[in-house]
Amino acid sequence: MSNASLYIGLSGVIAQSQGLDTVSQNIANANTPGYTRETVNLSDVVTPGSTVGGGVTVNSISQITSQFLQTTARVSSASQQAAQSYYSAVSTAQNYFQEPSPVGVNEQLSNLWNAFDTLSNQPNLSTARNSLITTAQQLTTTLNQNSQGLVNLYNTTVAQVGSQITALNKQLAQVESLNKQIVQYQGGSGANTLIDQRNQIINSITDTIGATVQTNADGSVTLLSGGITLANTNMSDTLSVTSATAPPMPAVGSSPVSITSGLSGATLPIVSGSIGGSLSALNVSLPKYSSQLDSFTSNLATQINNILTSGFGYSSTSPAPSGVPLFVASSGTTITAGNVAINSAITANPNLIATAGSSNSPMDGSIASQVAALGSSANPPDAQYSLAVAGVGLDVSTAKSTLGTATSQSQSATTALSSVAGVNTNEELVSMINYQNAYQASAKVIATVASMVQSMIATV
Repeated sequence: MSNASLYIGLSGVIAQSQGLDTVSQNIANANTPGYTRETVNLSDVVTPGSTVGGGVTVNSISQITSQFLQTTARVSSASQQAAQSYYSAVSTAQNYFQEPSPVGVNEQLSNLWNAFDTLSNQPNLSTARNSLITTAQQLTTTLNQNSQGLVNLYNTTVAQVGSQITALNKQLAQVESLNKQIVQYQGGSGANTLIDQRNQIINSITDTIGATVQTNADGSVTLLSGGITLANTNMSDTLSVTSATAPPMPAVGSSPVSITSGLSGATLPIVSGSIGGSLSALNVSLPKYSSQLDSFTSNLATQINNILTSGFGYSSTSPAPSGVPLFVASSGTTITAGNVAINSAITANPNLIATAGSSNSPMDGSIASQVAALGSSANPPDAQYSLAVAGVGLDVSTAKSTLGTATSQSQSATTALSSVAGVNTNEELVSMINYQNAYQASAKVIATVASMVQSMIATV
């Protein structure tokens, strides 16, 4: 009986020591990112054929978490990352449509109409012609810069996605490796640190592409994207980026940027995570903005050129030269925001700017008046540009609102998960006191039994 009592007390000392060690580890890792609170699972020892218990044993040290809350937190975080990357792209793009601005396209258009109006009243003044050329050159330079800015943003975003995919491939391989190590523990407590490491990596992966996580019975996980397996215990995929290089900026839907599986060759249907947000910008918004800017530029150039080529320039002697286009394409044949330029013939001879409707009327400014009137017409080129600016502004406003909502939801989900899986030092201190009391009680059992045995020996 004394031996059994000693073993009962000893089992209590061992079990409570393990409990104290676990509490100490929890407190030490209270601020460690990704750490999941652990608890000791105890059970009584039953001796066959005996009505007396055999003490206590540590069955396992398990992590306290919730798969539902963990999944919710990951999904919410991935949505926030998608909203953040999309907002970052479109808000940067807005810099190239920043209106109103003293150096913006709208202001420069107004200056151009005024320059034509001035020239219509003084077609023989070289200063008026040179001033118009300077104003037009400022406009084309701004359009060139804005177009190039969108192209640079597109290429930079593609490169950023490529860097993320490179890092992601390494993380998928890490998940495969950790899966194998965790399975070897067969659910033992030694896997907890590895599980924490894997969770951190998985969180990063879901933040990047919004992957789905399936937990398997052996403790391993399977990562999927739209049903395509990315990693499990036996494999890890290698992803790649397929994209066009601008310029020219691809049209919406013509050459989509996509993420491809190296094993299956399939395109991943990524709509969440930071890459999901970037793909929305790359495949829809940025090409749309560029197309609108090109369409406006082409329409502006066509309307002005059509009027000018129907008239005649200035000459002090008759006949006056036929009007030539003011705007040309510096490369290719189609005028876009990226290649619009001033006709070199006009910069060499400003008198080629058509102002008169007749070759025999050098002081006639009717053609220049027609161009100036475009700015106040029923459907001016300015309106097309303003509509594009408004569209970008609406996208940015919506993206900002979406980001705010997603951030709030992510914070709430993270807080809910932390309340279960995170370490509450106050609770741990209470548990520590309980384990200490139980430890002292178990030690007291051993001391009492030892004292009884000594007393019995002394009486013999």
